[in-house]
Amino acid sequence: MRIVGKGLLAVLTTCVLCTSVAYADAFRLRVENFLTGSGVVITDNGVGDANSLAGAITYLGSLNNLTLNITTGISQPLIGSVDNYAALHLNSVNIQVGGAGALRLTLEDSYTVGPDGGMSAIGLVGGTLNAKAGSTATFQSWVNASNLVPNLGPDAFSLTGQPLAPIDAAPAGSVALWSGDGVTFGSGAFSSTASADFMHHGPYSLFTQATINFTGAGIVSFDSDLSTVPEPTSLLLLGSGLAGMGLWHRRRKKSAEI
Repeated sequence: MRIVGKGLLAVLTTCVLCTSVAYADAFRLRVENFLTGSGVVITDNGVGDANSLAGAITYLGSLNNLTLNITTGISQPLIGSVDNYAALHLNSVNIQVGGAGALRLTLEDSYTVGPDGGMSAIGLVGGTLNAKAGSTATFQSWVNASNLVPNLGPDAFSLTGQPLAPIDAAPAGSVALWSGDGVTFGSGAFSSTASADFMHHGPYSLFTQATINFTGAGIVSFDSDLSTVPEPTSLLLLGSGLAGMGLWHRRRKKSAEI
């Protein structure tokens, strides 16, 4: 009976976890209007994706009083593996509102590139918020070494249908790049960078989120870039090793001349 009980407990635990997080197996974008609950969830090359390229999701449209001229998520194979191992970019050109409103965009994908061992995730955000005083733009990015992501829910493209289910918090093991709830900006130009180290052993996930709160009519445009690179310590050791080899070669050459 104890064995059966433990088995049932394990099953129930698994079910609970599956309702809030998921293994990253697809490149996905979620855009939602907080005031109405309406929104879209788009998988790369799925319904609602205005970009036919693999590794790019583009949403053009509106969410009630929120107009998104261009909102694009970019991932592999279009970017990454040049100056970095993996890259995930979320950018939006001209999100415009006619009054108070709140918008959240979430982008996520899975990766395997990079050597086993220590790696770093680097986040960069920048843009401009022109809106009534009290309006804010908040950004946060995460890396999860176990390839877990928040459950964005099933693909949805009915803007007048049922509200999207809420997204739960970042899954266990997720490492946030900025402290607390993320970096928040007021009206005007803004920019920030952050980084976090993690251990890579198999597939891992990257996900990023932008939350825009308008107290009145306004417009925002931004770029949020997330990438993985060699851990700084590894780069330092590599540089020291190369310097040591150069010194050894120089001494050997002098010895040969003597």
